[in-house]
Amino acid sequence: MITTAESIDPMADLWSLLARTLRIHRKQHRMSQAEVGRLVAADHKTVSNWEANRNHPPVDALRTLDATWGTGGLFEALHHFASTTQAPAQFLAFAEYESLATVLRINGVAFIPGLLQTPAYAETAFTLEGLPDVEGQVAQRMARQAVITRDGAPYVSVVLTENALLVIPSSARLEQLTRLTEVADLPNVTLRLVPLSAGPHPGLVGAFYLATTPEREVGFVETPARGRLVTETDDLRRLTVAFDRASGHALSAAATRERLREMIEEHSNDPVEEVQP
Repeated sequence: MITTAESIDPMADLWSLLARTLRIHRKQHRMSQAEVGRLVAADHKTVSNWEANRNHPPVDALRTLDATWGTGGLFEALHHFASTTQAPAQFLAFAEYESLATVLRINGVAFIPGLLQTPAYAETAFTLEGLPDVEGQVAQRMARQAVITRDGAPYVSVVLTENALLVIPSSARLEQLTRLTEVADLPNVTLRLVPLSAGPHPGLVGAFYLATTPEREVGFVETPARGRLVTETDDLRRLTVAFDRASGHALSAAATRERLREMIEEHSNDPVEEVQP
């Protein structure tokens, strides 16, 4: 299907919102695509592609439109956030629900969930993904973690497959394991490990979040690409069942804390590598 300006969903991501906003403002100013093109040294086909989100306008062109249409820097701001914010719109929407949640349920498989990560772990994760502005991404993730310690913090239940602990980079392992024990000791958090001995279990289907707010329940399923916001009743039921079944394979909260402390002690006893001159 060929993407057209009419088919753009402004809720899909920030580039789509920019494309739709550009088209709306052009029409409000009763200008053709050719006339906009002459303003920014581009032809009408290029402007058409911008409005259909087939390619992205350069920031200099958007600054010209901001000045011409008196938008107060709107287009430049949209370009900035579309260029630097890697979280898709669906995750940004879930993050809003997360901040309002009274109950959070988290199923972690291959990686430590974002709400439990240390800065060093998060930096490694973002670097492996090849994302720009790693420092900014880490800062956003750390700020997001305030949800579990704020006044009126939600009850947080985490089921974490032990595999995720085995692939923590050695340079970040001790700090990350310590962080997990600290979170596990919080009165509003229940952290349970699914040991390797459990073998295949329903939680291995993938990482996901469930957020219960005063208004509704939503989920977010992580994928290597974009992830998906889950709002349909049947899909939410499936995630809830998967979480409960994975919980059935997990250690108790007390046994989990003991296992984490054992791993910290094991790592503390690892030989220190000598730096060769």
